Amino acid sequence: MNEITITKALTNHHNEMRDLIEEIKKDKSQYILLKKHLDVHHELEEDLLLRILNNNKDVKDESLESQEEHFVLNMLLLDLADFPKNNPRWMIKFKVFVEILEHHLSEEEEDLFPEAEEYLSEKQQKESGKQFQELKAQRLSAALETKPQESMH
Repeated sequence: MNEITITKALTNHHNEMRDLIEEIKKDKSQYILLKKHLDVHHELEEDLLLRILNNNKDVKDESLESQEEHFVLNMLLLDLADFPKNNPRWMIKFKVFVEILEHHLSEEEEDLFPEAEEYLSEKQQKESGKQFQELKAQRLSAALETKPQESMH
């Protein structure tokens, strides 16, 4: 596995999710994949990066804001998962979700990640990046094996 930093690994995953969003615009059934990616992403980002940043007074507010945005995004993810996909409002809800998600991803990439790169040593960044890649692969594999049947809404 390539030796990349945690912020680069997270940004790469952000880009994978941006690609999934484009797929969902064509095929709503792909939504479950995005939800699983985000569930794994949020959990690992909080465990491997934000938890550490919360200990630094200069970055703590930005880190906590990111965690609060994860909470809001999770509520929207659940709403979309439960809402009938054949209802015309589903795509409207999805577009609103995408706007909020894109704001969140951009804010992390432009504000939080550069601060993290200043705070963490290169060794910490690379160790966390390696952990993220390994755990992401394991958890996504497990999550995708247990894909629930598409709702008949």
